[in-house]
Amino acid sequence: MCNELSRLEPVELRDVWSNEAAYFTLWLAEEENLSLLADTLNMELELEGREVNIESGIVDLLCRNTDDSLVLIENKLTETNHAHLGQILTYAAACPEATAFVWIAKSFQEKHRAALDRLNEITEERFQFFGVEIELWRIGDSPAAPRFNIVSSPNDWSCTVRQALQHDANRELSETQLWQQQYWTELREHMIQSNCQINAPRPFPKAFVFFPIGRAGFRLKAFLMRTLRNQLVIRLDMYGPNAEAHFNLLIVDREEIENEIGELREGEQLEWVEASNAVVLRKRNTDLTDEEDWPNQHAWLAEKLELFDNVFRHRVRDLNADDWQPAFNWGFRQLVQALNAEDWQPEDEDDE
Repeated sequence: MCNELSRLEPVELRDVWSNEAAYFTLWLAEEENLSLLADTLNMELELEGREVNIESGIVDLLCRNTDDSLVLIENKLTETNHAHLGQILTYAAACPEATAFVWIAKSFQEKHRAALDRLNEITEERFQFFGVEIELWRIGDSPAAPRFNIVSSPNDWSCTVRQALQHDANRELSETQLWQQQYWTELREHMIQSNCQINAPRPFPKAFVFFPIGRAGFRLKAFLMRTLRNQLVIRLDMYGPNAEAHFNLLIVDREEIENEIGELREGEQLEWVEASNAVVLRKRNTDLTDEEDWPNQHAWLAEKLELFDNVFRHRVRDLNADDWQPAFNWGFRQLVQALNAEDWQPEDEDDE
């Protein structure tokens, strides 16, 4: 006799998330839920910011993929409409760093799915538009379970993803790349085991890894300087059109920030690098090739990354580039205007 089987029952989205911004976007921003969407899209997504202000509006979620490109996510817990399609296109134009655009909705009208398909046909290959439907299901009295379904994606996207994964699996890494990947793998393991409050990134065979800090235009970066002076480096990088303004606004609180970072230990050096709009912490004289010392190095990285996140996350969230004026201000312009070339006479060499 067959065991009795239960039935999957659909759950109305609004019964779980009564408000998109207050509930669904907040839910999707959580790591385990964002990873569910990332798995559906065959991406590795790190959250850059929620309700992010850009020139033409507010983006629901801004994420960064493993290739360091930006992914813009907009959601709607209703059927798609022209207004929201217009938003997607407007945000795509206003955020040139983004290369992937994900539109999540309860259901897609055929004309809007076709519009995304057409965009994927006529735009440059590096731009990707995805249409994703969100569903909720439950069995009996069980909690509702989400499911993402892709209804529109770039041409040959599935094939391209498989080829890229196969290429990564087959390509031969250099000795240095293998060393780098192993270093970041063990850092990730340390951060997970020590319950570090910031997310450990997926390890790649590169000299650096990125950590989001909650806002587009900012990121934490851990860097291995093996060939130059054997250093571990942690950077808060500011990039984009407002990087200079953000750096100068942040440096106003330099004394308070350095007090929160605390006394530096031997070999540590904190720098405010105006030329690259970055705050840099170095640990010098560190033998990165000494694998027996890796646990100490990983402990230092995890501690300082967590410290930087605590010190800077709330500050970068509140920075407003409109509050800053460049050094070439009104007073300097007045001085330039006062220097009239007609008032200048060449020196007489014989006057000495």
